[in-house]
Amino acid sequence: MLVALWILGACASESRTPARPNVLLIFTDDQRYDSLSITGNPYIQTPALDRIAAEGALFRRAYVSTSRCCPGRAALLTGKHATLHGVWNNHPEPGGLAAHDSVADHLDRAGYRTAWIGKWHLPNPGGGPVRGFDRWVSYEGPGSHFDQVLNVDGESLQSEGFQADRLTDHALEFLGEARDSDEPFFLTLAFKNPHVPMTPAPRHAGTLDDVPVALPVSARDLVSSLPAFYRVLRNASGRHAIDDEEAYARDLRAYWELMLSVDDNVQRVLDALTVSGELDDTLILVTTDNGQLLGEHGLQQKGLSYEPSIQVPLLMRFPERIQAGRTMDQLVLTEDLLPTVLDVCGLDVPADVQGKSLVPILEDPSAPWRERFLYLAPAFGGEEGMVERAVVEERFKYVSFEAAGTREEILFDRLSDPDERVNLATQPDQASTLARMRRWMEDERRRLGDL
Repeated sequence: MLVALWILGACASESRTPARPNVLLIFTDDQRYDSLSITGNPYIQTPALDRIAAEGALFRRAYVSTSRCCPGRAALLTGKHATLHGVWNNHPEPGGLAAHDSVADHLDRAGYRTAWIGKWHLPNPGGGPVRGFDRWVSYEGPGSHFDQVLNVDGESLQSEGFQADRLTDHALEFLGEARDSDEPFFLTLAFKNPHVPMTPAPRHAGTLDDVPVALPVSARDLVSSLPAFYRVLRNASGRHAIDDEEAYARDLRAYWELMLSVDDNVQRVLDALTVSGELDDTLILVTTDNGQLLGEHGLQQKGLSYEPSIQVPLLMRFPERIQAGRTMDQLVLTEDLLPTVLDVCGLDVPADVQGKSLVPILEDPSAPWRERFLYLAPAFGGEEGMVERAVVEERFKYVSFEAAGTREEILFDRLSDPDERVNLATQPDQASTLARMRRWMEDERRRLGDL
């Protein structure tokens, strides 16, 4: 469920003040960090998304603190870690987020016209409107790429054709209505792309048929080289592991082809904002709910602490506050987006939000920032009887697996081992690093209420 992109769209006319910009969030599902040409993708070109980064900021170390759809979406909406918002897996109880204000709640109270258009994928029987949003176009559950039945402001509507195109139609309609209003807008355009099933838009299907694709370097690593829990997943034929390399290549090509329809629909939105004169008055953000392993370590899934699963794209554009062409290497989290939006919009950030506004480091990249964060894997505990946590730093990653009173520890040095293939946890010269990160994990768990 990558790969998902949120654009927070705010349209500011000449009568609006800079303190009330529009916000556009483009939110994808299961989208890997390397899914854009600007982040090094060798298979596709994504000029519209690249433009947002080139004219704004590209965050090269953006992460999710829990890599699954529902937890990633809950963190984005609330600015809170799973230990506080309570969504640990993809099957939370309906209404579980009702006690937490979303970014839409905050902006709605501040006089913004708010809209959610696209995949919601949090418990919402019937797929109907959610508190905080004035305009609602969505559906219940994971949905389909084609002919999706939509819930439009409480009414059922049968759409025709490719879902991403139809959602963008609704987004453009909302933007047209917003131009006639004195209120700024907050628009989330949430694509299902590039999430399974791997069924691209007809205009893109087959585009990469003749392009050779290769398995990642770690795909054929011995099963015995993996942590014990990952061995279980790797041996689960037909579930997570690569059983057929030809099928893998077809799926990989289709995954990238699904990204092409994200890019051309983003271009449609940028064109509309340009024509209306609102492009530079709109804070634009692009991100997703989680990353995705596409063959690394012989696995195809999210939810694990490996880098492709937890690292996500994050692009921002707002000329008034963000210098063009800025690349950011700080460790930033999905939780940081709510406080960033509120900060840019001139609103107070609630004290119970765990994310941090990115504005200070955008204004001064040398400003103090977090040096590490706690990753809490989704609740595999009920499925496989194991809980995975990790501490991610600039260089090292410490991973702890706990099950039935036992613990397995992994230590990766991403500087010398960027593909995370060599466990240093038993190396004597790394004992102090291991102990330091173990202590920090325990302290952070206490702080977040995870102990």
